[in-house]
Amino acid sequence: MIVRVCQRAALVQGVDELAVATDDERIARAVARAGFRAVMTDECRTGTDRVAMAALEVRADGYLNVQGDEPLVDPRAITAVANLVREGSEMATAARQLEPEEAAQPGVVKVVLDHEERALYFSRSLIPYPRSPDEVLPLAHLGIYGYSAAFLRLFAKWPDTNLERAEGLEQLRALYYGHRIDVAVGPWSSVAVDTPEDLARVRQLYGEEPRRHG
Repeated sequence: MIVRVCQRAALVQGVDELAVATDDERIARAVARAGFRAVMTDECRTGTDRVAMAALEVRADGYLNVQGDEPLVDPRAITAVANLVREGSEMATAARQLEPEEAAQPGVVKVVLDHEERALYFSRSLIPYPRSPDEVLPLAHLGIYGYSAAFLRLFAKWPDTNLERAEGLEQLRALYYGHRIDVAVGPWSSVAVDTPEDLARVRQLYGEEPRRHG
């Protein structure tokens, strides 16, 4: 699955280097066999903290973090997040329309935005509550982050927060400490693999992909 993510990320234009940050030698060997670079890290609190540790070895002005459980990640979504960082965002991510069947799925993270398409909050619960369901288009968050190098270093220095621990969502750390997260919204498909059922669905979609995107 990690190799599939690498293959998708390799389609993004304008990225200087692609590397997998991991503390697992099995993952490192798998990506090396596939022709990708692995950067070994210590055990880390979150994926963002792991990227910050890898950044000590991979120097750049900005970084993209593509979650390893998104084997069908859309390269266009990665590009959109990269563009936000190039335009000055200290932290950025991506979102798409929430499908009705995903509303009650905690594995699909939801996000609500302000008038400038900055994140107000992320949750595994459905947000906002649909008392007036036609008022707000519910959005699903994609496992893609972008950071400026300076912000990534700052993020890694902060202690984790009660909101972050309660939801199991590292991006809440940035909001808790008063920083903005810009969000690129687009018609991107994504399926995070959190359960055996997710894996079966991804395998099916992967087999259909040439027809879906061809």
